[in-house]
Amino acid sequence: MLKTIKNILNSQLYALSLYARQIAGTVVLLLIARYLSVYDYGLFSSYKNIAGFFFLFANLGFADYILVSSKANVNEVKQKIALFMSNAITIALSIAICSMFFYLESHILFVLVVVRTFLDGTFFSLILPYFQATKKFNTIAVINIIYSIGIIFIAIISYILKLSLIKFLLLNIILGVINFIQCSFYTKINYLLVVSNIKHFIKKLDKSIFNYCLVEVAILFYIQIQSLFVSIYAKKEDAALYFAAFTIGSIIQLLVGAQKQKLIPEFIKSKTANVKKVLLNNISNISTLITMILLFFIFLGKNVLVLFYGKEYYANAYLILILFTISSYFSAIIVITGTYLTAIGKVYKKTPMQMEAIIIAILSLLILRKEGIYGATWSYLLTSLYLAFRYIITVNKEINSNTISNKGEQS
Repeated sequence: MLKTIKNILNSQLYALSLYARQIAGTVVLLLIARYLSVYDYGLFSSYKNIAGFFFLFANLGFADYILVSSKANVNEVKQKIALFMSNAITIALSIAICSMFFYLESHILFVLVVVRTFLDGTFFSLILPYFQATKKFNTIAVINIIYSIGIIFIAIISYILKLSLIKFLLLNIILGVINFIQCSFYTKINYLLVVSNIKHFIKKLDKSIFNYCLVEVAILFYIQIQSLFVSIYAKKEDAALYFAAFTIGSIIQLLVGAQKQKLIPEFIKSKTANVKKVLLNNISNISTLITMILLFFIFLGKNVLVLFYGKEYYANAYLILILFTISSYFSAIIVITGTYLTAIGKVYKKTPMQMEAIIIAILSLLILRKEGIYGATWSYLLTSLYLAFRYIITVNKEINSNTISNKGEQS
């Protein structure tokens, strides 16, 4: 029995470590929100979102590109990681320096958030292809888990000692730097080689990188537009409400993400005749689960918000939480149908639909901008609804086309 459990844990350790990272990030936000002032939490969330937006340009599908374009050749992977990691560091420095020319409530706090964002997210994404190429998933899994425990420990210490936001960020950065150094030594990636021979590294890139960039940009802009609007234009107290609801609502995406990982091999193996059944079954299952969560939030949402964040003020995020939960239903449809397009090798079909979603998001924000965080929330819901229908129509046409082609081949 113990041996069976051990085998299951070993085979699923990497997947579990990803959940650990996501859960740890959520726990950290919930803990610091309980002792920070509403203003400070809103300021931190806004800076974190702004930094995250700019770091999108440090990994526009580059992790996938590194692995695929290198054909999992370890030396080639290491060289491309060095190139893109150097690019990410350059972006981090540029963001920090350029921020000095704009008005910010706290430049020091923003710079610390930028450094933490790089070490906490971008670095992990870009270093991953090495572990994929060497098939050392358990190694990166252990790194993920140890790091997750570390950031939770820092959050708990910060909560108990009521440390300032700056001290909290410095502790996170120290942990991130230690992890950066250890991983760099372990993978034996020399970032300085890029500086000394930049032309050599750039020549290793090919035109296919633009396909990855285009799809990634379209998807990320669709996801980030409303949050960026809130970060820049909303009052920090209002931003705190928006991101408090968004954090709890996004937990549902963990369930959708798990569904996606199971679906890819299932779609690859499924015959065209069975695809619709698989799609409907999965949409039905996740819809039932989200409906149960929605009902729970309808009756106890205010209590959950106050319990999680420790302040009565956060009960004002109730309506936003409900709307985000409803949006999760449409997001699940987008992920499930989109996974089918990925499985059949037609990722490029996502790009025009995501571009349409960006236009819808911008137009709805312009119309609803005076409603503040509620306008941003309704914009996200409407955009998700539109995109879900576009994906359903596109995938349905694709399935029907494949069905006709298969019948033609059989006859």
